[in-house]
Amino acid sequence: MYWRTVPTFVAGVLATVVVAVLVWCRGVVRADSALTDRMVQWWAGVWLSTAGARVAACGCEHLTSAAPCVVVSNHQSSLDPIVQVRVLPVSLRVLAMRKLFRIPLFGPAMRTIGMIEVDRESPDFRRIDQAAARDLAAGHSLLAYPEGRISLDGAIGEFKDGAFIIAVANQVPVVPVAIHGTRGIWPPGRKVIRGGQVGIVAGSPLQTRGLTQRDVAGLREQARKVICTAHRDLVAAESRRARD
Repeated sequence: MYWRTVPTFVAGVLATVVVAVLVWCRGVVRADSALTDRMVQWWAGVWLSTAGARVAACGCEHLTSAAPCVVVSNHQSSLDPIVQVRVLPVSLRVLAMRKLFRIPLFGPAMRTIGMIEVDRESPDFRRIDQAAARDLAAGHSLLAYPEGRISLDGAIGEFKDGAFIIAVANQVPVVPVAIHGTRGIWPPGRKVIRGGQVGIVAGSPLQTRGLTQRDVAGLREQARKVICTAHRDLVAAESRRARD
């Protein structure tokens, strides 16, 4: 069942080394270019193809019309950001946990590209806000997981405010995105890979123009409701396929 594990990690590590070296050679000055995005998408494509992940996405037109925006998603697996930077049709920069930035080659490349480091235990909100504003001003969209961590049981947890504060502060839309199927391919907390189907649904943009920090809670709950509804639909569709 898990014969894909070794090939996936070997190919993924090699792709990471290649892209990290190219990013370093190009430097920070050219990190915002379309070529950087294509390199990141190629890197993600290597992971997905060797993992046997088959991705079906709908609603992607909402992202192209809203960019730059803050994309918020439920979090089911370490595979989620790999799927989303490959499939979502915008230039994405990810708010990612600190331990990823400590990985040799990978971490420095993430910093060069403009990914945003988040310490879950003691977040530096001022630094995060400044990095987010810089990425959005450069035309990138931000990908955030407002649950704060991967769901261990697949249920969608409560959302934190951070991504929504960023969206309101920069007056950019929030695009809620539901993802399902990645935990079956790369289960949380395990280093095993098996092929499978991934579903992604992007909802309509939630506008923030004119909103203030007092509106953050309502915006957060509105986004969570959209994601929960879309996720239930993805689960139901998977059940129908299994019966057929």
